[in-house]
Amino acid sequence: MANYHLHSSDTSISIPRIITVESVNYYEILIKCGHIMWTVKRRYRDFDDLHNKLVQERSVSKDKLPPKKIIGNKSPSFLKLRQEALEQYLKEMLIFLKVTMPKEFVEFLDFHRYDIIFIAHNLANSFFLRGETFLAKSKKYGFSVLELHAISERLKLPCPPTEAADSCLDFSHIMDFCSQLETVIVLPTKHSLPMILYDDDSEKYIPHSLHKPIGSSNLIPSQLRYDLSVFKGLKNLIIYGISTENIENVGGLRESLVRIEVYKSEVKHVRQIALCDDIHKNTEELDLLKQWKNLKHVVFKENQLTEIDHTIRLLPKVKDLVLDKNQIESIDHLSHLNNLQVLSLRCNRISECHNWHVQLGNLISLNLSHNRIRVLDGLSRLYSLVNLDLSYNQIDDINEIDHIGNLPLLENLRLQGNPVAGSVDYRARVLSRFGDRLQEIYLDNEKGNQAEYDTALVLSALRISAQNSQKKLHSLLDTTASVDGNCPGSSGSR
Repeated sequence: MANYHLHSSDTSISIPRIITVESVNYYEILIKCGHIMWTVKRRYRDFDDLHNKLVQERSVSKDKLPPKKIIGNKSPSFLKLRQEALEQYLKEMLIFLKVTMPKEFVEFLDFHRYDIIFIAHNLANSFFLRGETFLAKSKKYGFSVLELHAISERLKLPCPPTEAADSCLDFSHIMDFCSQLETVIVLPTKHSLPMILYDDDSEKYIPHSLHKPIGSSNLIPSQLRYDLSVFKGLKNLIIYGISTENIENVGGLRESLVRIEVYKSEVKHVRQIALCDDIHKNTEELDLLKQWKNLKHVVFKENQLTEIDHTIRLLPKVKDLVLDKNQIESIDHLSHLNNLQVLSLRCNRISECHNWHVQLGNLISLNLSHNRIRVLDGLSRLYSLVNLDLSYNQIDDINEIDHIGNLPLLENLRLQGNPVAGSVDYRARVLSRFGDRLQEIYLDNEKGNQAEYDTALVLSALRISAQNSQKKLHSLLDTTASVDGNCPGSSGSR
């Protein structure tokens, strides 16, 4: 990221070309600060506005800017001369304003978008003027990864002269504001923040690519690391479209965080989140000091998780775990989450759920919709289950419902979207599997009606009768076989 105060001698400005859009000429300004570069497009009138401000407020000589020309101002030869003159003007202004770097010049060249110090100044000034208003409305704020990177890098630097001269730019305003936040949202770019800042539906958010440059710069979000130690009292951390491996230091968040949400981050393993600031260390033996001691609500949605690895044990207090829209085929290591009550695995690749009671003994709600499940025997001993969503799977045999029909606390069952849901008297046939509890069941969000109950009771009686007849037949066959086996001359007595 750019740092003009450290690289002022390695900063250059040029105007390499003119871009014409709908008969309007824009001068493309290329700024290079160290190894960081970006472009800005400005019309001549923008230069004129800037110059007038500098003349009035910074004592810049009035004749420094190339004059206006009414006639012939669009001829190629004139534009070329103006291009060269404007480039020289900017170079002279950069030298003249090198120490003070006034706000007008900073914003004209977009230093406030790409430079560590000037991004920090922007934030400090905003929090100085409106921080109390923000916090009074909500202790929730969204940062771009660029802003968090700037804050982290500014922490490592001495106070620049411009900051000391203007108290509203003091970095302490950022520190004070951040320490009072309870919820922080992290996004690749700032322009996406207004869309989701107070909206919990992440599906509306289309993230900036992790590997695409930010704005007109050569800054890549995936290469910008940031420190979260400035957020002293944070309870909720929400990360959209940024890898958690960008985090350098979680500070005291392992003690304070109650909720973490990570969306569309290209994360493939739980350890990339649970051990985000120690990801490159050996994770075979877990360090219990790395536990997230108060974390109760976890959402890792729309990532690329293929498994639930053993580092999930570092989240021992989790009550609800959402792993929707990943690539998970089976569950592991969840038996260590003794407090887990809600699990959502919607839109994954699960086809089997053998003996899940071993992993999920205290579960109350389970969402397995939009998977590939055909058989339900592995759910038959989830005795604490109240809510079960199996919609849009591949269940085609009504007899599979018998595996969950005896769950004593089950109240809400969703099966729509399965082949079995298209069968005749589907609702009555499902309800019949719950015996005396059929009137307690909400099937596909609806309780049954009297006609369905009547049909279900008849079907239940017929099934029980058939089962009893089958048992009697088996008993008779067993008795006959036993008698035959004891008869003289039978093969058993020879």
